[in-house]
Amino acid sequence: MAKIKVGIAGCLGRMGQELTKQILVDKNFLFVGGYEYKSHPKIGKKLNEVSDINSDHLVTSNATSIFKIADVVIDFTTPQSTLKNAKIASTLKTALVIGTTGMNNSQKNKIRDFAKKTPILMSSNMSIGVNLLFNLVKQASASLGGTEYDIEIAETHHKHKVDAPSGTALSLGDYAAQGRKTKLDKVKILDRTKSLRKRKDGDIGFSVTRGGEIAGEHIVSFISKNDRVDIVHKANDRSIFVSGALKAAMFVSKKKSGFFDMSSLIKK
Repeated sequence: MAKIKVGIAGCLGRMGQELTKQILVDKNFLFVGGYEYKSHPKIGKKLNEVSDINSDHLVTSNATSIFKIADVVIDFTTPQSTLKNAKIASTLKTALVIGTTGMNNSQKNKIRDFAKKTPILMSSNMSIGVNLLFNLVKQASASLGGTEYDIEIAETHHKHKVDAPSGTALSLGDYAAQGRKTKLDKVKILDRTKSLRKRKDGDIGFSVTRGGEIAGEHIVSFISKNDRVDIVHKANDRSIFVSGALKAAMFVSKKKSGFFDMSSLIKK
């Protein structure tokens, strides 16, 4: 079987480097290059000169050149960069895997439009375990009524993460809201310091912790007067996100077009 040719957006970022290292040793994939934003100080340098990645590929700022030779590009960058990458992917019919977080609904809808011409898989979290968690939360939310059980979502990440709450936490909130047949925007409480009032039935509260090098921890709590149900996922390191992203890359490489998420990879 021919190897799947993979390019990496943001190849010198935290996830970009981990992905590149794994692709280089995985017999299913061929690393065809990575790129960074135009003003990045390492543009034009070899990867093995500016990182511990064992590759002499040059870091380029020409995203299009990577999309032209890749079967799949994997993108863990920023919402603005991801939109540009999705447009290039759509034009060149290159499959795209998106793990970027912090995207708003307008940006997500544009990604869906681009997916009409090329396969795009997007997820706020590439862990198979977390994507199972989404469905468990939806089921629990539907079963544990809003007048009896309050929902609180707590998430913890490393100190370098800039978006808060995390994309995964917001996705968990969305699935919880779906379980109660409502919209997250109607019931989410992100900050209790600006409005001093008691908790309303149906509210979904969020709390955020940033510190150290924690890969990711999420807890969804269903709290009643007499008991509490916690659904928990803890990532020990980023390898689970790398593994999930590569499974996603293999999946979309076989598609012609369409918008997908990680649930497409989970056996029903």
